[in-house]
Amino acid sequence: MNINLELVALVTIPTMVVGLVSYIGVSTIVKNEALKQKYYLLKQSQKEILPMKLQAFERLTLFLDRISISKLLVRIPPVSDEINAYKNLLIATIDQEFEHNLTQQIYVSDESWKGLLVAKNTIISQLHKMAEDESLSKADDYRKKGLTNYGNSSATEIVQSMLRTELRDLFRV
Repeated sequence: MNINLELVALVTIPTMVVGLVSYIGVSTIVKNEALKQKYYLLKQSQKEILPMKLQAFERLTLFLDRISISKLLVRIPPVSDEINAYKNLLIATIDQEFEHNLTQQIYVSDESWKGLLVAKNTIISQLHKMAEDESLSKADDYRKKGLTNYGNSSATEIVQSMLRTELRDLFRV
């Protein structure tokens, strides 16, 4: 009986060791293949997403340029002499441009998107504040004041700088 037990142990132990080594080897190979597959899929998706990200940066930079007060006032002339009607037209234009670019937020960082919202809201506040000036009597006066006092909008320039930095970081290795 001792011989049978020893024989079983001599056969079973090496078989178990070989099985365990085989299991570990196959598991490692499977894990490595899964990692290679994941890496390949990630690389493929980056190739497809990169052009969309670049387009988002372009569109948001253009949005910021288009809503800067000086560019807005040059591009959109008053339709009447009423200051509030002109102000509302400018704000509606900003809102329309914003809605057109709303989906681009998925391609930029939260900080850049929040900066863009602050810039948009700052410009709208400046348009409201400018309309409160009682020395202005016509929309043309409102427009001239805006062109004189708001030649450069630091709010939009700051966010454009943020976007450029984020874009450079995207290509850093």
